[in-house]
Amino acid sequence: MIRTPKRKVLELGVGLGLLLSVVLTVAAAQRGKVAAQVRADTIRLHVLANSDTIEDQLLKLEVRDAILDALPTAVTAAATPRQAAQALRTALPRLQRAANLALHQAHSAQRAAVRLETADFAARAYGSFALPGGAYTALRVELGDAQGHNWFCVLYPALCVAGATAEYPTPQENALVFGRYEVRFALWDALQGLA
Repeated sequence: MIRTPKRKVLELGVGLGLLLSVVLTVAAAQRGKVAAQVRADTIRLHVLANSDTIEDQLLKLEVRDAILDALPTAVTAAATPRQAAQALRTALPRLQRAANLALHQAHSAQRAAVRLETADFAARAYGSFALPGGAYTALRVELGDAQGHNWFCVLYPALCVAGATAEYPTPQENALVFGRYEVRFALWDALQGLA
């Protein structure tokens, strides 16, 4: 069979297309793996306001500040997410009191419910960093009916705690969260990942 120039170009195009789809599939799988690790290495703070009135939204911020002030250093100084979660579990009564005290000092009849749970979050860009969507461990603070807009950030690593500078344990997680991408040859990285 004689290969015409058009056929050679078509075969080359199909081959390159197939190669590109393999590389993109491997890259997407790697990104998914890193995103799962980010979710496992993150503990979020999620404060839900009673309603969307200005008063309730301002009250949400006061409670947020009280929670952050009452946060034990064992959370931000923890070496692992598991240690941070344990420190939060131990501190739950203290955090509950801090939230309710902030409500009381603001002359609000609302009560706070504070718990550590697993919750789904949408992908979110915070300005200096972004988090992939999915299930995260979260310190959830519900005020009153918890029907208003929420506020959330990252407690571990301490990305929303004043004065804290934190990073994720791997360069890949930091690249995904903070946008510190490296220019690399994807096919070579994919082939090394298979080895």
